[in-house]
This record gives sequence, structure tokens and C-alpha cells, in this order.
Amino acid sequence: MRVLGNPTGGDPRVISGESGAVGLGVLAAVHFHPQREALMHKLRLDSNAVVLVISTEGDTDVKHYREVVWEGKHPAAR
Repeated sequence: MRVLGNPTGGDPRVISGESGAVGLGVLAAVHFHPQREALMHKLRLDSNAVVLVISTEGDTDVKHYREVVWEGKHPAAR
């Protein structure tokens, strides 16, 4: 949710709730995984890959969305 709501470069901002953000979360998990190269090869993710992530909800729980995106609730694990 936090990444989608704060894009870099010319990427569009996406307001998405938890279930809508899970697709991007999976991609992030692959990117930061210790076996990243093997996973990316198996999934055929390279510089030419096109990935479609579908989000079917916005900030349906406005209070929780603000807590996560604006106030930093549930920071990323390191």
C-alpha cells in the first residue's frame, strides 16, 4: 500500500487496500529474497518482462490506510 501510494519517477499513484497491494508485495518479496536470481529466472522476470498487477479495491478502510501509508504502521521487515 505504501509503495503504490508513493511512486517514483513518472509512475502513477495507486491508492490500494491490503488485498489489492498483495500482488506488488509478492514481486517485492521475490526482489529481496536471498535466492532472487534463481526465482527471477524461474519466473522469467528480466528487464523485458511485463507484469500485470490487479487491484480491485481502494482504501476501503480509510483509517487503516492512513495509519499504514501516512503514519508508518506495520513497517517493512528487514
